[in-house]
Amino acid sequence: MKVPFFRSPWQTPELAQQLGREMAEVLQGGHYILGPQVQSFEQSLSARYSHERQAIAVNSGTDALVLALHLLDLQAGDEVILPAGTFIACFEAVIRSGATPVLADSRADDFLCSAEQIRPLITPRTRAVMAVPLFGDTSATPAIAQLCKDQGIALIEDIAQALGAQTRDANGDRLHAGSMGDIATLSFYPTKTLGAAGDAGALISPHTHLVERARALRNHGRSGALHGEVGFNSRMDELQAVVLRHGIARLDTWLHERRSIAQRYLEQLADLPDIFLPHRREGHAWNYFVLRSPRRDELKAELNRLGVDTRVYYDPPIHQQPSYLQRFAAVELPNLQRHAQQALALPLYAGMPASEVDLVIDAMRAAVNSMRR
Repeated sequence: MKVPFFRSPWQTPELAQQLGREMAEVLQGGHYILGPQVQSFEQSLSARYSHERQAIAVNSGTDALVLALHLLDLQAGDEVILPAGTFIACFEAVIRSGATPVLADSRADDFLCSAEQIRPLITPRTRAVMAVPLFGDTSATPAIAQLCKDQGIALIEDIAQALGAQTRDANGDRLHAGSMGDIATLSFYPTKTLGAAGDAGALISPHTHLVERARALRNHGRSGALHGEVGFNSRMDELQAVVLRHGIARLDTWLHERRSIAQRYLEQLADLPDIFLPHRREGHAWNYFVLRSPRRDELKAELNRLGVDTRVYYDPPIHQQPSYLQRFAAVELPNLQRHAQQALALPLYAGMPASEVDLVIDAMRAAVNSMRR
């Protein structure tokens, strides 16, 4: 039996058939882009934030990042601080904005980039910080938000991997991922906590002027009959909105399932030698379960032999990618470089059968024992 790294909930026959019927209605209706399904999904997403933040649906998480930075009216020479340990889209969006990316290291004991790594990088040219709750852990964001507030710097939360995650601020008050910045960006790539059946994304913000501008920019800068500024073509289609509207109603159930699986991994793998498990943090969304092993490649090969599919995130990191080195001088980020060479993600997804979780645990134990011989 092979344990896949990911299986979409939309692959289940019952959900696939239900969505198929609603998609057929959309196709027969003839309204395919930015229609009632998109509006309904935007309202549902806003409702998760008590409508204090309004959602704008776009066609991908990358477009959401590009639009978010565009809303800040960045100029050449402006700097945006972001973690080097994240998906390349964050870096690409800064480049497309015309600003200069300033890459930050991760913590010594995990993959997160925190306020401690960001603070020394702030200069008079810093216009924005991008906080990334990597793998679904938003625990570092409150301190980053406070730092940005103190410094008068815009904060973008890229919660592509963390929709539904929660944490607490210094006073113990509960905070939701996406509720701490000036703008939050979301990806609904199929593997996310809320996944579409293709590409889709969104922005959310509490600032009405940014919401209204983003709503126009995604549709060629159009407001009414006028195109007030040069915009983009980043419109969510109705078929993806059908999927996401059903998905957001199931999100809390899916998050519970993810947390239960992660809990089993944390409990059952805790005693394995030279395996560094992710931190057990309240409110973690567990988009991915990424451990560290000094013998990562050997472990990955052994798990594959035992029928468990795994993934590597993000090796090499952004500052070692050709697209970065073609533009900027090499930098040393020692924590992240060490973590990236050790990172390995185990299968974890909503709807994962208990039998497959058991197989992953058994395979991990067998692989580690085999590597010790």
